[in-house]
Amino acid sequence: MSLYDRNLILFSGKGGVGKTTIASSYALSCARRGQRTLLMELNVRDKVASYFGSQEIGSEIVTVEDNLHAVNVTPDAAMEEYGMMILRMKLVYRAVFENRVVRTFLQAIPGLNDLLMIGKAWHHATETDADGGPVWDTVVVDAPATGHGIFLLQIPSVIMSSISSGHMYREAEKIFSFLTDPQKTALNLVTLAEDMPVNETKMLRDQARQKLEMPIGCVVANGLYPQTFDQRERDWIDAAHEGNLSVDAGVSGMINAAAFRQQRIDMQQHYMDEIERSFDAPIARVPYYFEDRITFPVIESIAERLADQLDPEGAP
Repeated sequence: MSLYDRNLILFSGKGGVGKTTIASSYALSCARRGQRTLLMELNVRDKVASYFGSQEIGSEIVTVEDNLHAVNVTPDAAMEEYGMMILRMKLVYRAVFENRVVRTFLQAIPGLNDLLMIGKAWHHATETDADGGPVWDTVVVDAPATGHGIFLLQIPSVIMSSISSGHMYREAEKIFSFLTDPQKTALNLVTLAEDMPVNETKMLRDQARQKLEMPIGCVVANGLYPQTFDQRERDWIDAAHEGNLSVDAGVSGMINAAAFRQQRIDMQQHYMDEIERSFDAPIARVPYYFEDRITFPVIESIAERLADQLDPEGAP
């Protein structure tokens, strides 16, 4: 089934590979298809607002584009929303959850903050309106980097293995069931075509299968340099760079830059070959954008590329 048919879409990968950019771009591609989409950051310094030129994104859901909304989930805000869902009244919530003794007890529960945040994502992915229809067609989560991401997604199963009954067990069971359902959820892996990111992505895939039991949606190879030179030009650059051709001193710097560029392209191709051998999920390729910062036109361009590669028949 298409990635665009799932309800809950998560992106994770090694820190620094651009997963927030990819998650934001994918969310925009969903919105452009007419899907009412929620993009979730999880207790991080907000980047999404700068991508879309919107107001700063906090714990309240805001609109950033047509059909696209965003929220930055914090444990405290998730705790308040969860407490209000149970207790219904603000006054009762404050009496219980803002009690110093109760808060101290809650803070001592291992993994509770992570359960609250992944529970918030599950809540929105299953949220219904007054008529029983889904509030959100798609919920896209910019999940934490590899190590913390694995811990976050493993929390429901850890809780289920630690306790055998009660409200917390039932909530964890529902979340785990949703996260492991390939018809509803997909974990997508973002990487660069470099040694450490590719190896860490393999580890995340293995952990997702063995510990998390989560379905892999796709692998996104980010920051790929486009091939600039044809074979004849590459041969000439190599010869000039190695000193086998006589060139003017004024162009030697450009020759060195061209040689370095081609070496990077060759290195990336080596790791792209490894990605293709190692992963059986669809692979999307995103080029390197030579920009000072990520702007909305960049997000828009990546969104179009992702839609074209992941579901060309359904792309707008």
